[in-house]
Amino acid sequence: MKAKIITIKDETPILTGLKKLCQRHVYSFHALPVSSHGKSDIVDDIPDLFNTCMENSATGEMFDNFFFPKGIISESQKLTSKLYNSDSSFYITGGTSVANQIAITALYKKGDCILIDKNCHQSVHFHSQSIGAQVEYLCPDLQNEDGQISAWSFNHLKNKMLAKQEDGKGYDILILTAQSYEGLIYDIPEILTRLLAAGVATRKIFIDEAWGSLNYFSNDTRPFTAMNIENLLCNYPDLEVICTHSAHKSLFCLRQASLIHCRGKDELPKKIETAKYRIHTTSPNYPILASLDISQAQMTRHGNELASYSRQLVNEFIERISQNPWLGKESVIQDISSEHWHIHSDPTKIMINVSKLGSALDINNQLIQKRIYIKRVINNNLLLNFHIGINREAVNSLISALEQLCETATTTDISEQITSDKFIIPYPPGVPIVFPGEIISYEIQKKIDELKRSGLLIIAA
Repeated sequence: MKAKIITIKDETPILTGLKKLCQRHVYSFHALPVSSHGKSDIVDDIPDLFNTCMENSATGEMFDNFFFPKGIISESQKLTSKLYNSDSSFYITGGTSVANQIAITALYKKGDCILIDKNCHQSVHFHSQSIGAQVEYLCPDLQNEDGQISAWSFNHLKNKMLAKQEDGKGYDILILTAQSYEGLIYDIPEILTRLLAAGVATRKIFIDEAWGSLNYFSNDTRPFTAMNIENLLCNYPDLEVICTHSAHKSLFCLRQASLIHCRGKDELPKKIETAKYRIHTTSPNYPILASLDISQAQMTRHGNELASYSRQLVNEFIERISQNPWLGKESVIQDISSEHWHIHSDPTKIMINVSKLGSALDINNQLIQKRIYIKRVINNNLLLNFHIGINREAVNSLISALEQLCETATTTDISEQITSDKFIIPYPPGVPIVFPGEIISYEIQKKIDELKRSGLLIIAA
């Protein structure tokens, strides 16, 4: 009997759509370094390595136990632990949402009171609620001018924790976010040092360091990382500090590859291992697991070089944009931190103001058509993440696309200039900003639009 061949090509919309997306060869200035088009300028064997990450049902005794490893998984995790200066490190293949749940479960005892940074990821809030913890929130008291980026001051945190202790029982667990999506980095070691020196009694700390894996590989950010606490542990041996990394955001890993690191009391790794067994799926993804192993080897060999190269590309981008007569150096916003000692800026994340080219949302959509992917739009700014997957080819493509948009904007600006035949007067105060016969330039039109948005009446008479 002859078998009938059935084709399913037209019945797989997800597969078909994913193939089309991959064929577009997108340069991603968002996350997932492994997904950005083009070969790395530093590491040349990434595609070949990932092609070997095959799924296999023969695990367990023929491989190693994912939850309580004694063999090759344990060996790889120890290499990662050495890389991040932790007591122990753990591989998670269910994403950082799962990693965060495991970290909280490892620290939490029934009845504990938790202080949570309100800017933490949703997984922290949902899991703390689901386990019935008593939760209070650290609300941000610092923000930029437009309110789009917020943070908390050290004094606000310290005073809240000490006030809780004065009322009786203090917080059992403190949960903080170490780095924001926009690139604000908190100096975690110094924050903890000053809190404990001020008399804060909390000894269980969880740091959501999702965007911070690359920070461990450069001298300008390494001092702020959660595992950089040797001196603190000498003075406070009863500390338990856990941090999580969304590894795929910063390293050459598959999506959902995550890490848990810990330092402190001897029993802490065992508590994490048990929590992992309770929460993580019993069907871990072995290609993701292999990608974590690949990333530790790559970062051991090339981590410092990759981090340095990312900063080099940022500087080259800024230099070339600064020479652009339409954008200029003033369009680049690199330092978004406040003047507070505990907040710093990620040197691999910059914002570029594109208001001279039009609406930031429109510019972002036009860049997508040119195969440039930028995830975050903040008012008139585009947030660029120069992760280790960004190569010089991607930077050149981004600059070329921006230059094309500048040419279009320049042509439009010249052709659409209007000579006013009236006075244009904002009221109040009633003083003309445009006179008859005057050209309404881009700058003047922008000012008129700003005055309208502020609620002033604009009169043409």
